[in-house]
Amino acid sequence: MHSFFQIFNVWLLALRAYSLPISIMSWFVPFLFGLFQKGNIFYGIISLIGIITLHLATNLFDDAIDYTREMKQIEKGIKKEINFQEGKCSCILEGKLNLKQYYFVSFLLFSISLIIAIFFISLYGKDLLYIIVPSAILCILYPLLGCLGLGELIVAIIFSPLLYLGVFYTMCGFYSLEILLISFSTGLLSVAVLHNHMLLDFKYDEENRKITLCRLCKTERNALLLLIFIISLAYINIILSVFIKELSPYFLITLLSLPTAIMLYKTMVIHINNPQEEVKTNFFMGNTKIKHNVTREQRNFLIKFLIVRNLLSIFTLLICIAVVLSKIL
Repeated sequence: MHSFFQIFNVWLLALRAYSLPISIMSWFVPFLFGLFQKGNIFYGIISLIGIITLHLATNLFDDAIDYTREMKQIEKGIKKEINFQEGKCSCILEGKLNLKQYYFVSFLLFSISLIIAIFFISLYGKDLLYIIVPSAILCILYPLLGCLGLGELIVAIIFSPLLYLGVFYTMCGFYSLEILLISFSTGLLSVAVLHNHMLLDFKYDEENRKITLCRLCKTERNALLLLIFIISLAYINIILSVFIKELSPYFLITLLSLPTAIMLYKTMVIHINNPQEEVKTNFFMGNTKIKHNVTREQRNFLIKFLIVRNLLSIFTLLICIAVVLSKIL
């Protein structure tokens, strides 16, 4: 039994299961909409399984491709050794898993999501292909497109309009403009999560000539300006959607998350100007509890990483509250 839990924990690490909350939060909003439209709850849960397996398969496949690419460069003499960010392909590098296992499990997970997709297509017909086919293609091409600095854009497309519309359609059998408009904002904040992480790793990526959206901005300051622009668009989209009466005024409660966005900006300004300065936490940053057995540098990094995730979580929670209020009042 002890051995089973050890293996299970190894696979959780390899699959990067810690990233699943983003998928689950993204799923819950259209699921909630579907409930108020008397959609099929069982189908909504099946769609969640499909989303999770597709997400984990993409994570594993991305690492497998990166490791394969890195090994080929070493064989050709382009590089002397593997140089990944901390945690990247760690299970392979530490000998806990091998490359074949990565490819096999990613194929298995892709197959499960494919079976679920075929199930829904058999129920609703070709209209659902407009969601399923682009999602599958973007997930498979993610390792390649990510190397071109398009990773954040792919996440925005998958975790916002495609996922939102897909979940709602599987439950209700039709599309919703309201869902689409909301998905733009949560999708932009999902991009902000990734972009902020890349901003924290800017110098590392610069040294290793890794192409990311941040690197395309040339400087950390420009990357921060882009981050603020992305977050601002998320709020502007909600405000405009309410103004043109496509969304209920209740959705303006998402503005209550603005203090967290401001705290994120202030923290990242400090990160750029003085990365060694200790980050002082406050209520508006959200939950930033860190284990005590970490260095000051690790603590600073984790807090900066958590704030942007908290922003997405708070914003999504407020969206859910707005959905409930708009439907029952």
